[in-house]
Amino acid sequence: MGNINTKHKHFFNADKNKYIGHNFFYVLGRLLRQDRRVYKRIKNKQRTKTKNIHIYSSMLSQKYKKHTSKGFREYNQHYAIIKTFENTTKKWHGAQGLFDINKPRMGQQQYSKAWIWLNYIQGNVMSSIQFGVAVHTRLYGDDRPRLTTLWMAEKQQNGCYNALCPGGYVQVHKSIYPGMVYHKVSVPGGEHHTVHLSVAEDPVTKNWVLTTGTKMIGYWPRETYMAEGASEVYFGGFAGTSMAQTLSPPMGTGDFPTKDLTRSSFIKQLKYVLPDYTVVDINSNEIEYYANDPNCYNVMFLKYVDFDSRETLTFGGPGGHCRL
Repeated sequence: MGNINTKHKHFFNADKNKYIGHNFFYVLGRLLRQDRRVYKRIKNKQRTKTKNIHIYSSMLSQKYKKHTSKGFREYNQHYAIIKTFENTTKKWHGAQGLFDINKPRMGQQQYSKAWIWLNYIQGNVMSSIQFGVAVHTRLYGDDRPRLTTLWMAEKQQNGCYNALCPGGYVQVHKSIYPGMVYHKVSVPGGEHHTVHLSVAEDPVTKNWVLTTGTKMIGYWPRETYMAEGASEVYFGGFAGTSMAQTLSPPMGTGDFPTKDLTRSSFIKQLKYVLPDYTVVDINSNEIEYYANDPNCYNVMFLKYVDFDSRETLTFGGPGGHCRL
């Protein structure tokens, strides 16, 4: 999986008996093995069969880092995340967090995300729902932070942002939607602005529902996604470019993470949803770090901070000439 730094032993679980209703939800997972399979096919020159198969932002490949979604590739992909262990039999039915809204300085063809992944792989097919706050100059044409989602399913293995492709995400709310701009942004050392986002499986409809606070934004239909739940969940930062040979952008505030939450980009209240639809703090005994170039970006897991922040991580970095 790369250079996984350490494992954590502390676990605080105060919300164990909290039941998840129809308006609380979020999750994402593992893709390295599929990445390698696709790379092998391309090296074997099976291009006529694999030309529409690409690598997505949830895949942590050290070899082949191109992401195609709705007509453009993404390169130089860098991660600063915590993730659930691989090779576990556990399944998660959602994930959520309180996102710090940052506006890292982006150039053309660059993107930077505060992100949660919910992934499931069965054979050669991957299902994935990803969400968070992103600045993406190629996708949106500007450098403003926006609510952003990305989804993959059996019939959409190329991945798709927001509601750009048919047969996937269904919008419900009239004024809150993927692609919406967050006008108030955090200032390091000053005022912070946050948004709570969640994706989880509805216990009745089995749809995967996107919410902010208690407001339902939209959903992904049950027949398309992760009938058994997600096999992995990732939380953290993700940055890259939409053009090869381009400098990697800043992530978070543009500074490396510290314990000072007034100056570092963070995701607080890290939780996932169990198969019985209870929402619990993430288990620090079940996660590990991953940063594929610590000279450019890194992540720090603060575990339980206080009653309001709960399990918290900080992440970020300046980018630049980063190792692929």
